[in-house]
Amino acid sequence: MIPLLTRAAVRAVDAAAVEKGVAGLVLMENAGRGAAEALVERFPERLARVVCVGGPGQNGGDAWVVARHLRLRGHAPRAVVVAKDEAKIGGDARPNLDALRALGVEVEVVGPGLTPDLDDATLLVDGLFGTGLDRPIEGGFAELVEAMNRAAAPIVALDLPSGIDADTGRVLGVATRAALTVTFAAQKRGLHQHPGAGHAGEVRVAQIGVPLSVSSEAEAPAGLLEAADVAGWVAPRAADAHKGTAGHVLVVAGAPGKTGAAVLAGRGALRGGAGLVTIGTRAQAEVDAKVRELMSAPVADVQALAGESEGKAARVVGPGLGLDEAGRALAVVAGANGAMPTVLDADALTAWADEGLEGLREAAGPRVLTPHPGEAGRLLGSDAAAVQADRYAAASEIAARSGQVTVLKGAGTIVAHPDGRLRVCGEGTPALGVAGTGDVLAGVLGALLASGLDAFDAAAAGVWLHAKAGEHAAVADRGLLAGEVADALPAVLAGLR
Repeated sequence: MIPLLTRAAVRAVDAAAVEKGVAGLVLMENAGRGAAEALVERFPERLARVVCVGGPGQNGGDAWVVARHLRLRGHAPRAVVVAKDEAKIGGDARPNLDALRALGVEVEVVGPGLTPDLDDATLLVDGLFGTGLDRPIEGGFAELVEAMNRAAAPIVALDLPSGIDADTGRVLGVATRAALTVTFAAQKRGLHQHPGAGHAGEVRVAQIGVPLSVSSEAEAPAGLLEAADVAGWVAPRAADAHKGTAGHVLVVAGAPGKTGAAVLAGRGALRGGAGLVTIGTRAQAEVDAKVRELMSAPVADVQALAGESEGKAARVVGPGLGLDEAGRALAVVAGANGAMPTVLDADALTAWADEGLEGLREAAGPRVLTPHPGEAGRLLGSDAAAVQADRYAAASEIAARSGQVTVLKGAGTIVAHPDGRLRVCGEGTPALGVAGTGDVLAGVLGALLASGLDAFDAAAAGVWLHAKAGEHAAVADRGLLAGEVADALPAVLAGLR
């Protein structure tokens, strides 16, 4: 798992490195050199006239190191210093700016209200603001950011695109749109949530010489999922495995006229590895007309739910369940009662938004909540816009208040544990934005819970497998069917071996 750092963690890493004897000037040198190497590799045809735009702070110093290394490679970079008073540029940025003039690099100093000529640039390096930015970019700096975005040359951002919040990925007023972001030492949280992810383009990490012991001391409770993580959780089956040992999932779903969601969840569970799947539904005849491999049973009330739950390894509750009195009762009872691991999805989440998240803290067994932003907003008493403004905080709050693992769906799906740990899925495709894919995901999670996985591991593995299945099945950025995502799961699972 790749650590995702907050702004505070980045500062702690830098401070600890300096305290242990790694000079700040060395860190800046390593950062700038790494960025120069990355942009030369990524844009070898655009090195004729690289314009490095830097602010008065240390992010500007990184840009001056980039310009120096380009000059030493025989190129003719140009440096644009954006500052009210160049004489006030200090710290490690000062000697690096002075070195440019000593090497004959063209240096232009402009005030924040003046926009330099960028027409001759073949590539722009954005060194205006780094991870420390925590307020909106305004005035002349905002005008410069907009001018950089209008320029024909691609942008390479240093550490973060200027204007992106390092912690959340929010745009602070305006932000540069980079084709490549070279981030220093470690990945940042804001690079893996939209809109920040969309502004970052391709993301590469430049190591800056921070001792490994320093990196391990930084608090990084968030991590970006990798294939190796999932392969470790989803172990190969024993040679003598059979449907009984693979786990039996009960999908409590499908009110009359809404059985498609139930069938998709069941299909996701089978394709995700469950040995047996029973759909417990109030519309059994409708379900039976649509299925072959899946079983069905009438579950119209909580007494029937209790009976059908016996002998099952996990439950999925909510897809197409309905929000009438009977549907709500099934959702509330399934969430509150029983030690069986249970996924609460779709209509079940709406029922629990009314019931109150805190009621799930007393559940006898693990629950996995799977809200999309709108559902998350209802669970928190806010709205989708507030959730999207800080997805990390929203996922963490739902997990903390419910005491249960939470999967906040969307681009950059976040899996949150009640203890504060976060796992982020960087895989997926916009084609997954179609009805039914969430039902498939719920089924996959149910299958992994039925296999005996811990709820946090099951949720993280299921999210990653589902996202990769979407990539595998998609031909374009639209037109994907939810059933195709389910059917792509075995190929993704095979790729883990």
